[in-house]
Amino acid sequence: MNKIIVADDSLIVRNLIGNSLKDDYEVLFASNGREVIKYITESNKDIMGILLDLNMPLYDGFHVLNYFKNNNLFNRYPVAIISGDDTKETIDKAFSYDIVDMLNKPFTKDNIKSIVNKMINYKN
Repeated sequence: MNKIIVADDSLIVRNLIGNSLKDDYEVLFASNGREVIKYITESNKDIMGILLDLNMPLYDGFHVLNYFKNNNLFNRYPVAIISGDDTKETIDKAFSYDIVDMLNKPFTKDNIKSIVNKMINYKN
């Protein structure tokens, strides 16, 4: 089954997104950026995309985005940002990377499915 990584330090957000996607994808959960990088380096098979929060402990979302940029991973793993920070500065900084889109909190199940479909189409 195709996999989606959901990276957010909020258990509530991870569960909401996981429950929205569990019928169609195997959902891998990460509570910080270090875990995202670990998934990519250890079990990268069938990962269709990553929903990435920007504000997380250990390695934040921008650390992960820099890792992807430095290792040319955006074409292999489409990334969509999930964030509660919708300031122009944060949005502009996020879109300076090769991300698919940005999902602002709060969001609905339809918003989640829509952005995941966008990631899948981006990869294909």
